[in-house]
Amino acid sequence: MTKSLILDHPFGASYAKQLGVAPWSGNLPGPKVEDWRFTPLRPLAKIPFAPAAADVDVDAIPRNVPTVPGAARIVLVNGLYRKDLSDKALGKGIALSQVRVQAKQGSSLVALNAAYAPESVAVHVSGAAAKIIHIVSIGAAGAQPTALHPRITITAETGASVTLVESHVGLPGQAYFSNPVASISVGEGASVRRYVSVDEDSEAFHLATSLVTVAAGGTFEAFHLGLGGALTRQEIRVVLTGENATVKLNGAYALGGQSHHDFTTVMDHAVPNCVSSQVFKGVVDGQSRGVYQGRIHVARDAQKTDARQLHKALFLSRGPQIDCKPELEIYADDVQCAHGATTGEIDPDHMFYLEARGIDPDTARALLVEGFLADAVNEISVEPVRDLFGNAIGTWLKTRGAA
Repeated sequence: MTKSLILDHPFGASYAKQLGVAPWSGNLPGPKVEDWRFTPLRPLAKIPFAPAAADVDVDAIPRNVPTVPGAARIVLVNGLYRKDLSDKALGKGIALSQVRVQAKQGSSLVALNAAYAPESVAVHVSGAAAKIIHIVSIGAAGAQPTALHPRITITAETGASVTLVESHVGLPGQAYFSNPVASISVGEGASVRRYVSVDEDSEAFHLATSLVTVAAGGTFEAFHLGLGGALTRQEIRVVLTGENATVKLNGAYALGGQSHHDFTTVMDHAVPNCVSSQVFKGVVDGQSRGVYQGRIHVARDAQKTDARQLHKALFLSRGPQIDCKPELEIYADDVQCAHGATTGEIDPDHMFYLEARGIDPDTARALLVEGFLADAVNEISVEPVRDLFGNAIGTWLKTRGAA
C-alpha cells in the first residue's frame, strides 16, 4: 500500500544537530494527502539539504529585486533579518521587532518552519502606515544544497492600514529550499494590502504558507505572482472571523521550461455578512505544470455570505499541464457563492487580427498573453505596485516566455 506520508526526508536528527535544536518529528505530505495530490514532494525529499548559513556573504540586494517607489525595505537573507541591508526608518505607524517562534502546530510545513525558524520578523502596524513596506527574502545557498525557513508576522491593530510588498528571490548556485510562513492578523476596521512576488532561481524549491485572519469590518487585499523556481507552491489560508469583513485574493503565474507552480487557497467564512472574491490566471509553456486548488468553506451560521472564485489558464504550447480543482463547501442556506474554471489556447482569430495589422507573430502572441494576465493584475489597487507586477510579467514574456 502507498503510504500517505514520505517518511524519508533530510530534516530529521542530523539536520537539527547542525542547528543545535531538537529535531522535527513530522513528515512531509505525500501523494495520498489530497491537498498535495498535484504537487509531489519526492524530488525535494531526495536532496540532502543542510541548514542555510547565517553568515553568508551577501552584501547587496540582487538586481532582480524591483525598486518599490516610496517604500521602506526589510531584508532577510536565509531567513534572518539583515539590519545592514534594511532601511533604518520604516515610517510612522510601523514598529519592527524580532521574536522567537513559539507555536509548532499547523500543517507539516508550518510545523517544520516553527521547528527550525531562528526567529520571526514581526511588523506591528498601529495606525496609517506612512510608507509601503517592502520585505525582501533572499535565498543564498553555499557549497551544498541548503534550506531556509523565513517567518514573518504582520499585526494590524484596530483601524490601522498598511501596504506590504514581498519579493522572494534567490542567488544562482546550488539548489535550495525556501519554506516561508507568514502570519497576518487584520484587526477590526483595519486594512492590509499584501502583494507577493516569487521569482526564485530555476533550481529552487519554494513552499510558502500564508495564514490570515480578518476581524469585523477589516479588509484584506492580496495578490500573489509566480514566475520562477523548479517547484513552487503558494498556499493561502484566510479565516473571516468578524462580520462585514472583506477579502480580495488574486494571483497569476507564468511558467516555462519545467517549472511547477501550485496555488492552493482556502477561504473560510466563519461568520455572517462577509464578502470574498478570488481571481487567478496563468499561462504555461514548455514542459511546465500549473496547479490551482481553491476551496470556499461557509460555516453553518455564516448567512449572507458572498463568495466568488475564478481560475483561467492559457496553454502556449502542447507540452505543459494544468490541474484545477475549485471547491465549494457550504453549510448555510442564505448565501451567494460561485466558482468557475476554464483552460484554453490562444485564439487563432485574435492572432490573425493582430498579424493582419502588421504585428509580427511573436509580438502578437506576447500582447495577447499580457492582456490575458492583465485581468488579474488589474485587481491590484495600488498603482505603483500594479505597474511593477505588470512590468515583471512583461519581462518574463521577453526573456523566458511567449516572446
